[in-house]
Amino acid sequence: MTKPAPSTGKRRGGPLWALVLALDAPVVAVVLVGLAAVVASPRPYWWAQLIAIGLPYATWVLAGFGVLWALGRRWGAVALHAGLVLWVVLRAGGFDRLSAPEAAAGDLVLTTFNVPRVGESAEVLGDSVVAFVRDAAPDMLLYQDAWVSGQSTLRRERPEDQDVQVGAVLDALPYDLDVPPRVAGHPGWRQNKTGVPVLVRRQSGVDVVEQEALVIGVERDGDVSLALRTRFRWEGREAVIYNVHLRSFGESKPWADETFRLFGPSTWVPYLRKYKTVFAQRGDEVEEIARRIEGETLPVIVAGDFNSTADNRSYHLLRTAGARRIDAMQAVGDTRWGRTYHAERPFVRIDFVLVDPAFEVISADTTPVTFSDHRPVSVGLRWRDGGGEGGG
Repeated sequence: MTKPAPSTGKRRGGPLWALVLALDAPVVAVVLVGLAAVVASPRPYWWAQLIAIGLPYATWVLAGFGVLWALGRRWGAVALHAGLVLWVVLRAGGFDRLSAPEAAAGDLVLTTFNVPRVGESAEVLGDSVVAFVRDAAPDMLLYQDAWVSGQSTLRRERPEDQDVQVGAVLDALPYDLDVPPRVAGHPGWRQNKTGVPVLVRRQSGVDVVEQEALVIGVERDGDVSLALRTRFRWEGREAVIYNVHLRSFGESKPWADETFRLFGPSTWVPYLRKYKTVFAQRGDEVEEIARRIEGETLPVIVAGDFNSTADNRSYHLLRTAGARRIDAMQAVGDTRWGRTYHAERPFVRIDFVLVDPAFEVISADTTPVTFSDHRPVSVGLRWRDGGGEGGG
């Protein structure tokens, strides 16, 4: 009688590893799609942009599967997982943190902050914003979702000309507001108002040279992307900052919808249609902003609420238009990824400061707040070559 061949051990646990493979393969696919989203057009590949939002979290799951493959000594799978994780980590950056110089009193401090008037009374919101700005003391405060009228209609005695988030700061603190005469070119869209104003602290050394509100895209469904271009002078040199608030997905959120069911695909349809439309429209609008930036001859900073993560195409275009900008939070920010939304339990990073290489990023941080659904981002900058009067 022929004896059965001894087991080599390679087949042991076959069904178990087949199950691991079946669970792991979709995670690998999600990570690959998320990595590719920065170069994928948001019009035909809007779904890749949606998947990219969860890339950081999918990477953690991927790393967990990598550990399982290592326990099973499946070294090919381990190499694949390690390579993908390394790709995500390298692209996320953050390697300048250990060598970042210390902040100094003379640094240029910028704060970008989406602070809509939601839920709070005008008095409470005004007091909260004033307390934050007094403590942060930015040289330039870049608002989103805080509306002011253009110079042609601005009257300080008329409350409707400025949201309380702006008016309270101007009344209580040494800040000035510059607004271009014409700030909206969209029919029916907040007549001659902008939701991305810039406030400058007096005695900061920052002088506003000129401002221009960009007319971007066409209003659809009560939303539109906004951008305010500010040319400013600091320490004898000029630069341009684009304060942007890109088109959002709207007020309706799946997690706040009582009719939405995670395991009921039919309830996904309205949201998927909305996301498809918004990604396409936002993509077109970002391309318009990027074209404007590419035509600039001065150093350019892009900041604001992108309503997109660092793994989306919108971020990539704004970061690379005309020059390869430094993501301030990636460079020297905290180790929590600088997540800004939702403020109470931030899940994603959608508020950014992208800095021209002419500047050196000295500091970057977010601040927990309770009076907005976004956390503000504050960064400290200085001219890379020493700058100053006559610095070139």
